[in-house]
Amino acid sequence: MNVDMEEKYDTYAYFYVADFECEPDEITHQMGITPTEVTLKGQLLKNGNTRKRSFWKFHSSLPRSEPYQDEHLSNLLPKLLPKKSVIDKLGEQYKVGINCVGFYTNTNSGFHLSAELISACAKLGVSVDFDLYNFSTEAPNA
Repeated sequence: MNVDMEEKYDTYAYFYVADFECEPDEITHQMGITPTEVTLKGQLLKNGNTRKRSFWKFHSSLPRSEPYQDEHLSNLLPKLLPKKSVIDKLGEQYKVGINCVGFYTNTNSGFHLSAELISACAKLGVSVDFDLYNFSTEAPNA
């Protein structure tokens, strides 16, 4: 992913179901939520390779300029917690989880997870990954 170095933040979080062999509409039907993005195993990537895994993703509805990962999680969890039994069932067949991604330029916003947010994540019973990247537009010291 290319980050416009003029932008300070490009952050997002999403719930995913991965490694499924069924039609993505089957997951959509079970979840009762329209996915934000679906990618299928075997699709051609921009670099000429083929996608090795299928993903069904439901993104936080916050703008990607929201720097704080806890805000993205807080946005997702109320939509996911009522679907816990469905997520548990999907997790028996496929990989499920939440991924938080952040591209930061000339800043490190860090993140804070309140006890309530940690508890809500634990209730959902899925892994939470943080993929955080920091870029600098300043010249390194010689």
